[in-house]
Amino acid sequence: MACIEIENLRFTYPSREIPTLRDITTHIASGAFVLLTGPTGCGKSTLLRTLNGLIPHASAGIFSGAVHLDGKNIATQPLATTCQKVSLLFQNPDDQLFCTLVQDEIAFGLENLGFPPEKIQERITSALKQVGLQGFEAREIASLSGGQKQRVALAAVCAMQPQVLLLDEPTSHLDPKGTRDILSIVKQLNNALGITVILATHRTREVAPLCDHVWLMDDGHFCLDLPRTEAFEDFTPYRRLGVQVPEATHVLEDSLSKIPMSAHKHASDTEHAEELLTIRDLCFRYAKTASDAVHQVSCVVPRGEVIAIMGANGSGKTTLIHLIAGLLRPSSGEVIIDGQSCGRLKLHQLAGKVGIVFQNPDLLLQAETVRDEVAFGPKNLKFSTQDLENRVNRTLAQFDLVNFAAEAPYALSRGQRQRVAVAATFSLHPDLFLLDEPTTGQDAQHLHHLMDELHDQIQQESKTLIFATHDTELTLKYANRVLLLHNGELLFDGAPHTAFANPKLLQQASL
Repeated sequence: MACIEIENLRFTYPSREIPTLRDITTHIASGAFVLLTGPTGCGKSTLLRTLNGLIPHASAGIFSGAVHLDGKNIATQPLATTCQKVSLLFQNPDDQLFCTLVQDEIAFGLENLGFPPEKIQERITSALKQVGLQGFEAREIASLSGGQKQRVALAAVCAMQPQVLLLDEPTSHLDPKGTRDILSIVKQLNNALGITVILATHRTREVAPLCDHVWLMDDGHFCLDLPRTEAFEDFTPYRRLGVQVPEATHVLEDSLSKIPMSAHKHASDTEHAEELLTIRDLCFRYAKTASDAVHQVSCVVPRGEVIAIMGANGSGKTTLIHLIAGLLRPSSGEVIIDGQSCGRLKLHQLAGKVGIVFQNPDLLLQAETVRDEVAFGPKNLKFSTQDLENRVNRTLAQFDLVNFAAEAPYALSRGQRQRVAVAATFSLHPDLFLLDEPTTGQDAQHLHHLMDELHDQIQQESKTLIFATHDTELTLKYANRVLLLHNGELLFDGAPHTAFANPKLLQQASL
């Protein structure tokens, strides 16, 4: 297997004056498992792209220093040569999935390397088994959930049997069981095949027990470069940067005892509040599928509530969010917002009333600068010049984006782009704010800051926040109500502490 040497590595993107990577020098032994962590925007994803040659071969910018793979300079050898040895699993699976069917996606790389058909089929079957997607060969990728797409992307990587496996937040779209499964697969590849693994993540608790080395980054350089046995002797640098520390997760009873009083508030406290959202017998089925993605879901949501939607990958969370937002039309049933049926409204009529941030923030971003992105909605709703400027400035400050106001959104990290998308939607102050997987790409500090801002505004303005998540701690801290989905059906609708005290219910919901 391959070893990697990095010498005085620096890289600056074209639109940035400050280097994203600064003076990184280190050595990775063959067969190592490296945990790469650090706050949002510290340079983790950029570093991974230098290790597989995307930087400098496929990305403009100022590059200096060297990355050697088995003694050969990645910057001077063809990208096609490097990619046969080094595979990168992107943070967003949509960035690397481009075939229509699952089996075609996994076969693509093998076909380009001239593998015989029988060997390709063998690799497809094996890879899908590894990621828990047996029988998905003929499924259309567009019909899969975000977590399922991530598994397909990993299967395509596994089928190539690389010497070095780079993973950028590989579990950010996965439910707890899916996270354990994927990490188990990665560790097995590392142990059984000797594949060198470098895994970038904010979720250090799950990965720390598997790794043998830790890189902690901040502002483009290494704060720590130590064996795991030494890396966690002092949690101070992690806490200073707002990075999750890999101490044992609190037992459920301990977590429940620390829930703020606001999180215990439930329907009994809001039953007299004005009704904002009503869902009646809601069903939706995607084309060419045999069952409903959402089936007979009903609930009533008053103003002022914060609701978490939870469940396994493919349980219907994102579909339900899209139905509420009016982006999908129900097969049957009805969504009523503020007394009006969404079936009778056009999307532009929901602007300012319903705001949604997708699991993939890039689907929302289209302006040249972060400031323009945040101003886009209020500008189109004809705010006065002074009101527009005041709202944009306040929103940029609320979401810690002031220093990025003049930056191009796509020059930012995934987590920073997520904050920009939230800020752009939040600037409209919608009555109903829908957020799909807010933890994606966010370090602990920025995640809680983001959720604090949303939660406080919802309470102050008597609005409603609904967010889909796999994170039980996030639900316990911020939600006063949780909807648990399983195979598109509503298993539970009630207080989070009640749901999480029921092991049978959690097991059924893959939590």
